[in-house]
Amino acid sequence: MEKMPNYIINIYLNNKLFSDDKYTFALNAGQIPVILFKELALVAKLHLKDVEEEHILDAAYYSTQTREKDWYKHPKVELLAAGDQRSTSVGDVFELHGHYWMIAPLGFVEIYPQK
Repeated sequence: MEKMPNYIINIYLNNKLFSDDKYTFALNAGQIPVILFKELALVAKLHLKDVEEEHILDAAYYSTQTREKDWYKHPKVELLAAGDQRSTSVGDVFELHGHYWMIAPLGFVEIYPQK
């Protein structure tokens, strides 16, 4: 059996509130919202292995939810920001292979952050 590669996913928390209709309406309408890099905070790198690439975003989302223990204290997480970190939710972004994926109400949507 072929060994699966290791993945490094950058985790960005969006510092806009997602009660902000700017994103929610756009995502629900299937549109791609305009995101500025200054709205995103790179908080961690997530190291995943033994996951098929087609499931990597779902695995990243699952891995960045606080359940029994804070997600950012797991050994597969390289924390880049100080302090406690919230779980990922709609509007937060995963970067994989130079592509940015925003968590949408259902699934993920590829975005193109602006400077």
